[in-house]
Amino acid sequence: MKRYHTWTAALLAAVIVTGAAVPSVADDLEDQLADIQSQISAAQADQANAKEVIQAVMDRLDAIQTELDAANAELSRIRGEQARLNEQIRQNELALQRALDALHARQAVLARRVRAIYMHGQLNYVDVIIGSKSFSDFANRLELLKRIIRADFSLILEIQEQQRQIEAKRAELEQEKAQLDALEADAVKAQEAIEAKKVEQQRALEEAQAHRAAAEQLESELQQASADVQAKIEARLREQQAGGGYTGVVGTGQLSWPCSGPITSPFGYRIHPIFGIEISHAGMDIGVPEGTPVHAADSGTVIEADWISGYGYTIIIDHGNGIQTLYAHNSSLIAGAGQSVSKGEVVAYSGQTGNVTGPHCHFEVRINGSPVDPMGYL
Repeated sequence: MKRYHTWTAALLAAVIVTGAAVPSVADDLEDQLADIQSQISAAQADQANAKEVIQAVMDRLDAIQTELDAANAELSRIRGEQARLNEQIRQNELALQRALDALHARQAVLARRVRAIYMHGQLNYVDVIIGSKSFSDFANRLELLKRIIRADFSLILEIQEQQRQIEAKRAELEQEKAQLDALEADAVKAQEAIEAKKVEQQRALEEAQAHRAAAEQLESELQQASADVQAKIEARLREQQAGGGYTGVVGTGQLSWPCSGPITSPFGYRIHPIFGIEISHAGMDIGVPEGTPVHAADSGTVIEADWISGYGYTIIIDHGNGIQTLYAHNSSLIAGAGQSVSKGEVVAYSGQTGNVTGPHCHFEVRINGSPVDPMGYL
């Protein structure tokens, strides 16, 4: 009986201990789970923040570059105006020199005339009358005197006109030089503005460099997402072969554009605009506002309609004959997995989900899962 009570007491003690331990382990697991969830949330917040910072920096760089281009254009305009004024000043200085040369020549003639008058005396009417031997001689002398007076008077008028022209040219040159000085001051200001923009641009680049790790992580996630998509498609193709082949809707093989807009980023390798690293772009980006209808490029069967890390809300359509298309970063999905779609049918609405810096439609064409340039099929 004593042994029974001893065993019972031990059992009760074990139950009590076990009962206390179970909540403790559960609480510990919940704490760990909460901690992990907190870390995931923090990582997602950091990633979102990094995307915002990178986009803000790129927007600043774009704005700075626009202002820098405008400042350089203004400086070029000023330099062109300076060159035009310099050439005009040069031509006016040549004209002024010619006028001065002509003035000096006329002044020399006048000086010789004055010297002749001083040495020989000026003829007057009395000399003409007294010295005349006949009326014919008197008439000749009078005509000669008139010609000399007219020549002297014309010479003086020409000298006065040349002096007036020279003064006008000098005034014009002074005005042009003043304009040139003002343009030079404007050019200095434009250069200072350019230098200031370059400094601002350098600061923005340095700020972007500080977030390089985050940007590289974003690109790495996109590369991994692309590889995961390829693996999914290849797995599906193997299943199809094992089951007797593709049984869905077969497209025409001639793809149409999923939406209308400019290509903001083409297919293939590209250099990151800030960090200078080479990255692979598995599709092409079509610049469209958020909420733009995204159409199926060809008839086929939707094999994926879900959130894909990096891609955001994504649609993948199998068109048969080894052709698949992918539409990523959508704000919402219309078609569902397993659904048959017709060419041109709306399957989603564009957005900016996943790793993006703005709304657009990311469009991929894949052959047996491997990405190819969509332009070869549109």
